[in-house]
Amino acid sequence: MGTREFFNSMADKWDEKNRYETDKIELMLNLLYIKNGDKTLDVGTGTGVLLPLLLQKTGGEYITAIDIAEKMIKKAKQKFPNSAIHFVAADVMEYPFDNGSFDHIICYSVFPHLREKSAAIARFAAALKPGGLLSVLHSASKEKINGVHIHAHSLEINSDYLLPAGEYIPLLHKNGLREEIVIDNEEMFMLCGRRQWQRQGI
Repeated sequence: MGTREFFNSMADKWDEKNRYETDKIELMLNLLYIKNGDKTLDVGTGTGVLLPLLLQKTGGEYITAIDIAEKMIKKAKQKFPNSAIHFVAADVMEYPFDNGSFDHIICYSVFPHLREKSAAIARFAAALKPGGLLSVLHSASKEKINGVHIHAHSLEINSDYLLPAGEYIPLLHKNGLREEIVIDNEEMFMLCGRRQWQRQGI
């Protein structure tokens, strides 16, 4: 069973099995200073956990929600039937985004599942507008996230883990991003890098 198949198999029971700390998620998003009209990519949107807050901050027509699992996208669409959110069922590493498309790219609870971290950061950096922000967010510690994945009943998920935030910073620099928020503690994981106006280190 691959990653796509695993998350498709979990779609119908995902919201029942997972409880998210909305206050903590809102705190993290507030730190990003997302403005009305900011074009925002929600990577691995799942059943749409971030979407109510992103709608408040940006307006639906500025949100693209992508997930590799089409059944997850179907669940998210059902929650927001009248919104202007652009839902995409596709692999974010393969979907043809234009360079310089987004003010914000947010990876909430999905970054460990992106196998080629260096390639993913390079792709996201290219898709950001100059001055745009890439944010890797988890509302739990990396130790807790890694523990959940190690004990998951799927070989595809068992090896999906987070390194200490500092170990990803060289990848940010390599792709013209400068770290802006780095929080790696018992409560949450945040790694945010802003695309420089003039790409460096490539």
